[in-house]
Amino acid sequence: MPQLAIAVTVVLNVEIVLKTNFNPSEKHLAHIKNWLIEEWNETNRGFYCNWNIIENEYAKNNVAVITENDFVIGFVVYRIYEFQAVIDIAETKPTERKKGIARKLINDTLDYFGQKGALVCELFCSPENSEPFWKRIGFENFPDLPHNSKISMYKPLVETLKPTEKAETATKISLWNCEPYQADREKAKWNWDLNFIEDKKTLTKPIIFPVSSDWQVELTKNGQKIVSGKVKRFRIDLAENGSFMIIRKLTL
Repeated sequence: MPQLAIAVTVVLNVEIVLKTNFNPSEKHLAHIKNWLIEEWNETNRGFYCNWNIIENEYAKNNVAVITENDFVIGFVVYRIYEFQAVIDIAETKPTERKKGIARKLINDTLDYFGQKGALVCELFCSPENSEPFWKRIGFENFPDLPHNSKISMYKPLVETLKPTEKAETATKISLWNCEPYQADREKAKWNWDLNFIEDKKTLTKPIIFPVSSDWQVELTKNGQKIVSGKVKRFRIDLAENGSFMIIRKLTL
C-alpha cells in the first residue's frame, strides 16, 4: 500500500523588537564589522574603510546602534560638544535599507543629542547621494562658506528664530556673508528681528546659524548700532570650531 507524504507547515509568530541602544556591547560592534566587511567584499563600497574611526569612537562611547532582536542593523558614529553634535558616520545594513530603519535611528539619536544639551546637529554628506535622505528628516544645507567644498548640513534641535532678508523692527541682528572690509558695499544677507523675555536680555527663541567666524555681524538696538565686526569678536556663543553662531542672550 503506497505511503502518503504529508507536508506540515509550521508558522512561528516571532515578535520583531527594534531598539536603539546608546551603550552597545562588543558583540554589537562585531555585528557591525561582519556586515561592513561583507558589503566591502561584495561591492567595494561602504564604511569598512573607516573601521579604525568606528572602533576608536566606540571606545569613547560615541557609537549608537539600532538592533532587531539584539542584532545590529544600523549604527551612528557621533561626537557631542557643549552646544553642538556632529554625526560622522550613519549606516544601515544593506538588506535593511528603505524600511524606515535609518529614519528611526537618526530621530532617536537626535533626541539623545537634545537630552545631552546639544542645540544643533551638523554633518557632511558622504556619499553625496545621501543628501535627499537628510533633507527628508529636516536637515538644511549650510550657506556657502569659504574653503568648504563638502555638502555640509545642519538641523537645530530646539525651536529657533528664523532669519529674513529684511528686518521689520529697529532691534535686530544682521549678518553678511563677507568680511567687514567688504560689508560696506553689500546689504546684510540675513536679519533677525529680536524679541526678549521679561529680563530684556534673553531671546524668546535662540538664533542658531552656520557662519564663517570672519563674516560681518551687527547688533542694532532701537535703531542705534551697538556692535559691528567679525563674528568671532562678537560676545556670543560659537559652537565647536566656530561653525555656528548661537545667540541666546544679549548682555551688550
